[in-house]
Amino acid sequence: MKQQQQKQRQRVMMWVLLLVFLCFDKTLASSKVANKTGRKALPGRPNIRISNNNVQPSPPKQLPQQQQQQPPPSSNKKIMTIPAMLEDLSHLKKLNNNDNEKIPLLLTPTNWKRDSSYTKSWTKQDWEHHQVDSFQRYARHLIKWFISPTARSVLPAVGGFVVWSFLVVTFLGKYPALAEKATFLPGLSSFTAPLSLLLALKTNRALNRLLETRSVWGKMISNTKSLAQLTAIYMHPKSSETAVLMGRYLALYLWFMKGYFRDEDAGEVMQRILPEEEYSWLQQAATNNSDTTPLPTAAVFRLRQLMASEIDKLPRTAQMAMEDRLWHLESMFGTLKRILGSPIPPTYTRHTSRVLCLFLGLLPIALVGNHISPGTIYVTVALLAYVFVGIDEIGVEIEHPFPLIPMFYLARAA
Repeated sequence: MKQQQQKQRQRVMMWVLLLVFLCFDKTLASSKVANKTGRKALPGRPNIRISNNNVQPSPPKQLPQQQQQQPPPSSNKKIMTIPAMLEDLSHLKKLNNNDNEKIPLLLTPTNWKRDSSYTKSWTKQDWEHHQVDSFQRYARHLIKWFISPTARSVLPAVGGFVVWSFLVVTFLGKYPALAEKATFLPGLSSFTAPLSLLLALKTNRALNRLLETRSVWGKMISNTKSLAQLTAIYMHPKSSETAVLMGRYLALYLWFMKGYFRDEDAGEVMQRILPEEEYSWLQQAATNNSDTTPLPTAAVFRLRQLMASEIDKLPRTAQMAMEDRLWHLESMFGTLKRILGSPIPPTYTRHTSRVLCLFLGLLPIALVGNHISPGTIYVTVALLAYVFVGIDEIGVEIEHPFPLIPMFYLARAA
C-alpha cells in the first residue's frame, strides 16, 4: 500500500512540473512577440527591441517638464568660488553709518538705547559693566533715570494720574461733606494683591515669549552653520559651484528673517551677496508671492533644490543630515510666525489696564477721605503709578520681542 501511494505522489508531481513548464514556455513566447511588435515597457525601464537575434536597448521616453519656473543657473564663474564669497561676506561686517552713504534700515544696528540693553549682543565687557557692586549700579541707574526709554514712556501716564489727583483734591476741598464719606482706603488697599498678580502673570508670559524667540534665533544660527559645514565637507568636493551658491544663501538666511519680521527691505544685502540671476529670481518670487512665499521660504526652497541637483553624489547620511537641517529651519520659521501672530490675549491686557486705572483713580479720593495732605497724595499717587504702570509697560514692550532681539549682530555673526 505504501509503495502504491508513493508512486501516485510521484506521478502527481511529474504532472505538476509538466504544467508549470508549459505555462512558463507560453509566457516567454508571448513576451518575445510583444517586444517584436514594439509594445511599451514598464515606466522607468528601457524598452528592449529584438532584431536579428540582437538585443538593443532604446532610450526611455522623457517625461514632460513641469510648468514651474526654475531659478536659472549662475553663469558667472568668478563669484562662485570660496574666496569671492568670503570677500562679499566681509563687506557686511564693515557696514556702518556715515555721512557719505545712507545705509538701509536693514543694515543698521539695533542697540538704540543709551544704557545697557537687550537689543545688542553682549560681550564680556558688557557683563563686567553690568555686574558691578550695588552702590555703583544704583548710582548709575539713578543718574541715567531721565534718559531711560521706559521712564519716558511711563511719565505721561504718571502725569495724568497726578493731574487727576489734583482735580480730586481741589473738588473735595470745596465739599468737605463728600470727603468725610470717602473712608474706603482699607478696602482699596486689598486691590494691590490681585493687581500685582495680574501684572506678574502678564510680565512672566511676555518674558517667556522673548526668551523663546531668542532661543529659536540661536537654534537657527546653529542650523545654518551646521548645514554650511555639511555643504563644505560633502558637497564642495563634488560640485564646488553648487556648494558656494548654497553657502551664499545660508549667509543671507538670517538677513531674510530679520527683514521679514521687521518689515525691512533685504534688497541691499541680496545685491551684495547673490549673483545677478539668483537675485532677480528671488526678487521676482518674493514680489509675486509675498504672502505665500516670503524670502525665508524661497531661500529654503532654493537650498533644497540645489541639494537635490547633487543628491546622487552625496552619501546617504549626508543627505539625511542636510535635509534635517533644512526641515528645522522651516520649523523654526513657523515658530517665529506663531509668536508674531499669537499675542497674549488682548482681553487680559485690557482687564489689567482697567483694574489699574480703577485703583489709581480711586486712590486720591480715599486718601483725601483719610485727611492726608495734598502733597503726600500727589507723591503717593505718582510713586504707585510709576511702579504699576512701569511694570505694565515693560510687559507690553517685551510681549513683541522682534524689535528687541539683536538681529543685526546675530545675522552678521552667522
